[in-house]
Amino acid sequence: MVARSNAVLAPTRGTRGGGAWSSARRVANLIGTAISVVVVMIGCVGIVVAIATHFAPEGEYTVFGHPMLVVLSGSMSPTVRTGDLVIDNPVSAGEAAQLKAGQIISFRSAPGAKVITHRIAQVTSTSGAVAYVTKGDANNAADKTQVAPPQIVGVYNTKISNGGYILNALHQPLTLSLLLASPALWFLSGMFFEWAKEVDGGQQREQSATAADREGEER
Repeated sequence: MVARSNAVLAPTRGTRGGGAWSSARRVANLIGTAISVVVVMIGCVGIVVAIATHFAPEGEYTVFGHPMLVVLSGSMSPTVRTGDLVIDNPVSAGEAAQLKAGQIISFRSAPGAKVITHRIAQVTSTSGAVAYVTKGDANNAADKTQVAPPQIVGVYNTKISNGGYILNALHQPLTLSLLLASPALWFLSGMFFEWAKEVDGGQQREQSATAADREGEER
């Protein structure tokens, strides 16, 4: 009777341990899947941003309808620093004519000139025509030329600190190639993971069968 009791209890303890191990594996699988999804999403966003900005003029990009500008000088420090990525809200002609002092705008001082991001220091009106006196926060004097509404590219929304350097890195051929390859790598990693689970499951079944055979022999 004692031997039979031991034979029954041994599998019970193994079942409990196996259940805990199985639960731990499921949790690990869920965490791994979540991490994989996040990585792939980041990779996809990186691909979209890299491709959308790759053919735009250097330092001037538009992503999802929002002008994005790489800051090339410290004229707006400390609000915006060199290397930051400024994200603007697009403005219509009507909105561009109704801005207020204190707002930060991105504009071209002349057709074809690089975009400048400065703060509106003063709003002027001559014969009903609105214009803006702009100034960099770090500059001692205002800009020499006033800005007319048609020159405005966008109104400051937010910034990504050092985002300009990240965006420049996305344009490097190696980085872009890795981003494009990331979905395929994720798919392959999933296949290998499933294969590893099957191998692990087979080994566990073999171990269980061996243990059962030994237990039968002991009886």
